[in-house]
Amino acid sequence: MSLKTRTITGLAFGAVMIGGCLVHPISCTILFLLITVLCLWELGGHVLTQDGTAAVNLTRTIRFLFIGSYFPFLLALKYIGGYEEASKLVYLFPAIAFLMFLFELFGKSLKPFHNLAFLALGVLYIGLPFSLLIWMCNEPIAAFGGVGNQFILAMLFMVWASDVFAYLLGSKIGKNKMFPRISPNKTWEGTFSGVAGAILTGYLCSLVFVSLNLPIPFWIGMAFICTLFGILGDLVESMFKRSLGIKDSGTLLPGHGGFLDRFDAFIFVIPFVYTYVVLYFQLW
Repeated sequence: MSLKTRTITGLAFGAVMIGGCLVHPISCTILFLLITVLCLWELGGHVLTQDGTAAVNLTRTIRFLFIGSYFPFLLALKYIGGYEEASKLVYLFPAIAFLMFLFELFGKSLKPFHNLAFLALGVLYIGLPFSLLIWMCNEPIAAFGGVGNQFILAMLFMVWASDVFAYLLGSKIGKNKMFPRISPNKTWEGTFSGVAGAILTGYLCSLVFVSLNLPIPFWIGMAFICTLFGILGDLVESMFKRSLGIKDSGTLLPGHGGFLDRFDAFIFVIPFVYTYVVLYFQLW
């Protein structure tokens, strides 16, 4: 893939992400609901068995998208459309989840355990993190000042900065391998550079996103979380891709692979940032 194509894709992708997050909590929610579906589409294409007719395989994929995006979709209905009653549909999830067993039974699947396990993975690995993100984006947390979308954008900036600093400096001065079994290019020097980049970005975000009203110690703690768990998230997805024998998760982003390739670190960071936010505002 040419450098020109990669650059154009990167600039367009960055503009859409920044614009979607910055405009309003609703635009941020819609953006990440779409990303949820695209990530599930990529994952399902790699892990679901292709046995039976084309119609059976398509139905299986649709079920995977439905079950994985169930909670993000309900939260989007609540926050975007004001449908408070949507939260009550959460109680239907246990019955819906167990219906998946029957779909595998009557679909005559050759690998029912395989498919059911990956349905659960879709909920846990993609559906849960993006549900937490939509909650943080829209929930009226006092310190967020009604602009939780700016907090999501700041988190995205910190993950990006950590990744860029780790790559640029790690490739120059990195000598001590961090996890050669999965990713031979990652070094401890790059990791520490990523922490520095995330802290610097957090400080800049504190100056730009003043409506968030978050103290510097909060940003520093968040920088460590974004770097540590971002790197681990990248390693986890590399582990998945190695087990599947693939280089990229998809081809939807020319020159950059798929959406899972671009959001592997971010997805893994979300649950830990969510926990950090909850504990921080409850304990202090």
